[in-house]
Amino acid sequence: MPDLSLSFVASIARALNSARVPCVLWGQYLLNIHGVPSIIDSIDFVIPDDRLHVSIKTLFKIGTLSPCLRGGLCPSSPQQRYSPPPAFHIHIDDSEVTVDLYPQSETLWFLPPLDGSLSSPQEAKLPLYLVLASDQTILPQRRPGRGSGVLSTEYPVLLPRALVLLEAFLRLYARDVGTRIGSFAMAMIGYMEEYVDDDGLLDGDHLSEPLRTFYRELREGEKPVGQWTDELKDALRRDNESCRITNNSTP
Repeated sequence: MPDLSLSFVASIARALNSARVPCVLWGQYLLNIHGVPSIIDSIDFVIPDDRLHVSIKTLFKIGTLSPCLRGGLCPSSPQQRYSPPPAFHIHIDDSEVTVDLYPQSETLWFLPPLDGSLSSPQEAKLPLYLVLASDQTILPQRRPGRGSGVLSTEYPVLLPRALVLLEAFLRLYARDVGTRIGSFAMAMIGYMEEYVDDDGLLDGDHLSEPLRTFYRELREGEKPVGQWTDELKDALRRDNESCRITNNSTP
């Protein structure tokens, strides 16, 4: 069986951080920590776009990881998967389980760029949107049918808070509606609602607008999904345009 322990996950984070690559946990492992039951077939990290090449070189140096030799036939290839494809993946030896790298621009693009100081997470002052995988004051405990919950590790592993993860799925859905990735994102919104929000582990009222209103409307089923989707896309487009205008006018 492949090693999916947090100590193994932490060893990957440590290797990336040692190469001065800040990394944030993503994907199914992250869902499990937040209380969403999910079968784990990959260990995913979000990294800065400009650190992809360095990250790939770093993973090749880890003795228990092997390059993919199956190309488009690999379950992790873009042709085979329904979730967003990584920019790079590598296999845990003798296993279909992979370690995947995702650029921030494809996942958490709405957050500030991952700062180089986060490559020393034990020393960095964490921004409010990130948390350590071992933080028992924020993350849930292990519960039957609710994933792993908070995990203990000597080396700090960073992950986005539940509210940030929900925002990511809402934005992914609006960006990729009508595609397989859009369908995946809507399913993840449903899982976050059922397993995290309904369990009292996030408060949608703390989402920023316009997402706060649209998430409430989705939960309450106030509008047909098609109408809701069109209005969400339009609201986010206008919000992005407003941000660009504000940034361009700042002296």
